[in-house]
Amino acid sequence: MAKIIALIFTFLLCGCTSFSQHSAITPAKPINHYLPWTQRKLQLNALQEWQANGNIAIHSVNGKGVNASFSWQQMKTDYQLRLFGPFGTQSILLIGNPQQVTLLAHNQHITAPSAESLLTQQLGLYLPVSQLYYWLRGLPTPQSRYTINFDAYNHLLQLRQSHWRINYLHYTNIGSIDIPDRIVLSNAQWTVQILITHWDLH
Repeated sequence: MAKIIALIFTFLLCGCTSFSQHSAITPAKPINHYLPWTQRKLQLNALQEWQANGNIAIHSVNGKGVNASFSWQQMKTDYQLRLFGPFGTQSILLIGNPQQVTLLAHNQHITAPSAESLLTQQLGLYLPVSQLYYWLRGLPTPQSRYTINFDAYNHLLQLRQSHWRINYLHYTNIGSIDIPDRIVLSNAQWTVQILITHWDLH
């Protein structure tokens, strides 16, 4: 346990890498596709296996936080989410499904019913992983109430759900599928900035 506490402390200290440096990447201008929302929702829900790589900044109102690179691999209901420290010297891996999630760090395994409780207990961070399965793709979570605003192409522009406000700042497209690549989440305690530099849709 002492080893994992030391690793977590190192990981949080390494969060000094500036997220704004990563954000300076200018993606190619996408070709937006207009779709009625019902069709777009069906198209995005059909994406059950995918991988997203990029950068993430998680910060609380009291100043606690971390900047990291991430790789999220989704395989139907199973996923692997890896957070990399600066220069790739540290990494934390979450392996999960709807029943349980395991954190792997420094050759130690810790399991909890949800990624949210695991990250809060072990890292002192909050990341709504269960909802991000939907939010990353530009979809509301179907299990709870929400309000949405659209842009001219019927992409989600802003989503309010589960006490979070999700702003979609930019979309890219993979073939005929428009998908978010720049997202900001915020609630009363946390702000999460996500820059996706690569989508792989299966």
